[in-house]
Amino acid sequence: RCSTNIFTMLKTVLCLSCFTSCALAFNPSLVPPRPTRMLSGLSMQTRSVPVSTSSSPTGTPTKSPLTKELFAKLDVDQSGTIDADELAEALGGSSDPLFEIFSLMARADLNRDGKIDYAEYERLMAMDKFSDENGGNLFVRNAIKFGMLRPDSVLADCVMVGNKGFDPLNCATSMEALKNYREAELKHGRLAMLAAAGWPISELLQPYAAKALNLPVLLAGGDKAPSLLNGGLDKVNPMFFMGLIIFTATIESIALRKPRGEDWVPGDLGFDPLNLYTDSPASVQRDLELKELNNGRLAMLAITGYVLEEFLTKASVVNDTPFLFKSFL
Repeated sequence: RCSTNIFTMLKTVLCLSCFTSCALAFNPSLVPPRPTRMLSGLSMQTRSVPVSTSSSPTGTPTKSPLTKELFAKLDVDQSGTIDADELAEALGGSSDPLFEIFSLMARADLNRDGKIDYAEYERLMAMDKFSDENGGNLFVRNAIKFGMLRPDSVLADCVMVGNKGFDPLNCATSMEALKNYREAELKHGRLAMLAAAGWPISELLQPYAAKALNLPVLLAGGDKAPSLLNGGLDKVNPMFFMGLIIFTATIESIALRKPRGEDWVPGDLGFDPLNLYTDSPASVQRDLELKELNNGRLAMLAITGYVLEEFLTKASVVNDTPFLFKSFL
């Protein structure tokens, strides 16, 4: 009889344990809150994720917008991403932190890797300001509205830097294709930036350099940079073109050898001798990426303008627009 009573007691304890475990699984808020180190008194809510840095006299948190500085505070381990543990630390004073973390991740974690990187955080800032449609990107919304982008395009909700939603031919059929096009865009933009600077500089300085070195002037017509439309390429030493081909092929081989996994960043060749990008915060890195992209796009338009202007006016750009190129000499 004693063994029977012991068995009955064990069975009762086991049943109560199972019941308690199920209750906690279906309602995590029943779990007593564990002490957490609050992060500068921050607390977040779910929908628009407003952040509180202070409280009103009634004890109600006051809301402040998402900022770059807030991302740096939330990213406690300085990994460039915000994970669930860091959110739990910031939401330590919430009544239901697990639910809020789940809701926030579902809204912000676009690639579903369990972390919020700065690109996704920047998207969240836009959504907080302009609503969730198309990730808060107004350029994309207008592009779809005016028929410049298909609503089901990968660009419709994409955190790639510089996304203006311009893809009327639907070239970006997948994220892989989009990254390949971005790689090509960056390469052309970098070449265009060199050309946009080198074109007028050659027209300004080559006559002086030729005179100083007792060499012939290579400018087409005496004042225009050599090109297919201007002519004058026959005056350039073929060894120059050979060296140019070898140099560009070397750079391209470096790009082709880089592994292209999920974390592949288009255009990243690892060239940062001044360490301006590598050790910078995620917000600074994204800002530098955007600046390079925008300057490259502008340079592609500029060099195209140079070529057309000189072809149509039969005069060099430095002579056509002296206020731009000769005012500092």
